Amino acid sequence: MLATIEWDKIGEMLYVAPLAGLAVAISYALMIVGWARADEARRDGAGGPALAYSVLGAMATLAFLAVVVYGVTIIIKK
Repeated sequence: MLATIEWDKIGEMLYVAPLAGLAVAISYALMIVGWARADEARRDGAGGPALAYSVLGAMATLAFLAVVVYGVTIIIKK
């Protein structure tokens, strides 16, 4: 018995996988930059930029966790 190839699923994978990879990479990079720069600004005594970078780090952390949880739920459901 020959397996049938579902070309629509393969086509969907060709654009969804790179987008998911970019979402993970960008959110993780912003998370690292936000927390590192916030720490650096705090050490320099710059309260405003430290707060702004902390917000960036927190939002990027939430985005990263959301992407990871969404990916895991898709894997579990299939």
